[in-house]
Amino acid sequence: MNLTNRDRVIVAALLAGAMLAGVVELLHRPEQPQPAPAPGVLSLRGAWVGPTAADDASAFAGLCRGMVRSLEIDLEKGRITTGVQIEDLRVAACEGAFLPRSLSRDQPAAMAIVGRYLDTTVGESGGPVDESRKREWIAALEALAQAAEESLR
Repeated sequence: MNLTNRDRVIVAALLAGAMLAGVVELLHRPEQPQPAPAPGVLSLRGAWVGPTAADDASAFAGLCRGMVRSLEIDLEKGRITTGVQIEDLRVAACEGAFLPRSLSRDQPAAMAIVGRYLDTTVGESGGPVDESRKREWIAALEALAQAAEESLR
């Protein structure tokens, strides 16, 4: 996947906007007690560790929302055509290409849950990606963003 500098700036702007929106939304929500998740339900509660746990969860939620928006735009443009391209994006995101820190290094428990969830819900195929497949990825990334936001409450 060859991205021009313009494409990189657009992706970075989308991700920054999504992260900012996520932070603003989370800061303005009153805290409410949340029930424990049912078995088999995606939960990132307790998976974030260390002094940057809340920031990392918030950044991850924004990152997921940015990838969702990018895939929604791509439904019309059709640049992403293979699972390999999506996997490259997934790996780059986990390694910290879009954030100032590497989540795979700094939040291994959370990223292990994320990896298992994505492997289970969208699989590991590097083959062709059609509109239906992109929508599966969009739904999975939305669920991850929601789980990250819920883990902050």
